[in-house]
Amino acid sequence: MIRALSLFVSALIAGTLACASPDEPAPASTYEVGSLMTPAMLKDQFGEEHHLDESVNLILFARDMEGAQLIQDLLGGAEPGLLGELHAVYVADISRMPGLITRTMAIPKLKKRPYPTLLDRTGTVSRSFPSQEGKATLIRLELLRVWEIESVGSAEELRAAILE
Repeated sequence: MIRALSLFVSALIAGTLACASPDEPAPASTYEVGSLMTPAMLKDQFGEEHHLDESVNLILFARDMEGAQLIQDLLGGAEPGLLGELHAVYVADISRMPGLITRTMAIPKLKKRPYPTLLDRTGTVSRSFPSQEGKATLIRLELLRVWEIESVGSAEELRAAILE
């Protein structure tokens, strides 16, 4: 029972509820190469503020469990300062997760991770992030201008894209 609950919470954290519902309007536009990203601020699992600004060179993002798991596996096995060294952030859209689940299960589990996870609680920041089902999205930036978007579907592709 505890194992099943843990898997359920992992699925929620990974973004299974981040998918748009039919009642939500589609984003006005999705960032693409050449787009200028709007600066934003998100808090991580510890409540610490992180700014998506000119200092960020890479955003790791996934809308579904498969893509999120790729990112989590890479970051969980990496050196603790990897995101900082790369001037990178990992953004998780948790806007569709019920508040009770977020507070009682998801946030405590996220606090056990050795890396910051920026939490988009409203979905407004990540709404324009491109994504493909089952893949992790890498958004490379230079002074908030998107210069590359890459979708990766395997641990090897993700590792190569980030570490090589």
